[in-house]
Amino acid sequence: MKKTNGMIIILMAMIALVAFQATAMTTFPDIKVTLLQQTPDPVNPGDTFEVKFRVENNGSDTASDVKLRLGIDYPFSFYVGTQGEIDIGELPYSDSGEYSVVKTWKLLVDSNALTGTETVDLWFKIGNQGWIKTGEYDVNVRSSNPFLAINKIESIPERIVPGTTTKVSFVLENLATDDLRDITLNLQTYNSITTTTGVTVQELPFTAIGSGNEKTISMIKYGKSAAITFDLFTDADADSKLYKVPFTLAYSDSAGNEYTRTGVVGLLVDSNPEMTVYVDNSEVKSAGEKGEVTIKFVNKGFSDIKFLDIELLEGEGFKILSTPQVYVGKLDSDDYETAEYDILVSADAKEQVLLPLKIDYRDANGERYEENLDLPLQLYTSKELKDNGNGGSNGWVWLIVIVAIVGGGYWLYWRRKNKKRK
Repeated sequence: MKKTNGMIIILMAMIALVAFQATAMTTFPDIKVTLLQQTPDPVNPGDTFEVKFRVENNGSDTASDVKLRLGIDYPFSFYVGTQGEIDIGELPYSDSGEYSVVKTWKLLVDSNALTGTETVDLWFKIGNQGWIKTGEYDVNVRSSNPFLAINKIESIPERIVPGTTTKVSFVLENLATDDLRDITLNLQTYNSITTTTGVTVQELPFTAIGSGNEKTISMIKYGKSAAITFDLFTDADADSKLYKVPFTLAYSDSAGNEYTRTGVVGLLVDSNPEMTVYVDNSEVKSAGEKGEVTIKFVNKGFSDIKFLDIELLEGEGFKILSTPQVYVGKLDSDDYETAEYDILVSADAKEQVLLPLKIDYRDANGERYEENLDLPLQLYTSKELKDNGNGGSNGWVWLIVIVAIVGGGYWLYWRRKNKKRK
């Protein structure tokens, strides 16, 4: 009987102890912390941002003298005026979560921070108790606009001659705060023109040689630059003008986000005009003569010549008898035009006279050229003309004419005389 009573007493004591512990637990404050938001999200390196937390007491007893502390490490620091520790004071309990406190910290991200996911810690303390860590909370650090800049587009040579190979280089610079990957540059050597009947593809006079018209770079680190170069052959019959070549630039950041940009690069097909000018024909052979002089202009270059204007200037040893200015206009590549002038050469002129010409024109791309040159007009003496078969030829012609006339007259006389005899 005594043994049974002892067991009952022990059992009742254990029940009382469990009940006491349960009561103590249910009346103990239960602090819960939630990260509400990061603003902005993501945050750029070098920028400021805010983290906002909600603090609740889900226990059944009021928490007194509550303090919060935000634990941070590189690349974060507290913005000026922001304290890491905040005193909340009393935090009433709320079974339904209707009562809560919202607290915000303003932080700064180091400008050299790598992009990715970083964490901050939040701690709380009640009264004289020790600090308790509620958890680690993610903060996204990444450039909101990972920009891959095209700092320079260069063609070597700058003016492309038809039928030659040109290097076209794109210099890319990573202005983001993240390593950029899978960089692809596509040079479209054609134009898509939308017409009423549909889309028409118009080929440009460029062909990528040695590789395709698409090139890739695996990665450009942040703050670094790299170049992509294409070797382009220009068709020999390409017109001289500025061509607009579309391109597409695609890349991705370390988080796998993909970006695409399009643009146009201008390539100038052009070459310096190559015009040859010379006296093609002249009626003036000797000093003291007058006649027409024909000057020929030959375009041996790839580029057409436009607005060709010629002026014969006054010079020593001759006089201009016709209009000194002649407008030719357009002179196509591999073609020629002529200009005629009437002149009188002085009687005392020597072996030659120089015809000063002023030439003004523009190439196919509108660039203006001015030239001044002296064309030699060769003169001959009577003896030189005879020796060359020129001066004496007229005498022989007249002699032949006279002989023919005399012979013809004699034949007519002889014929009439014979008719009278009959």
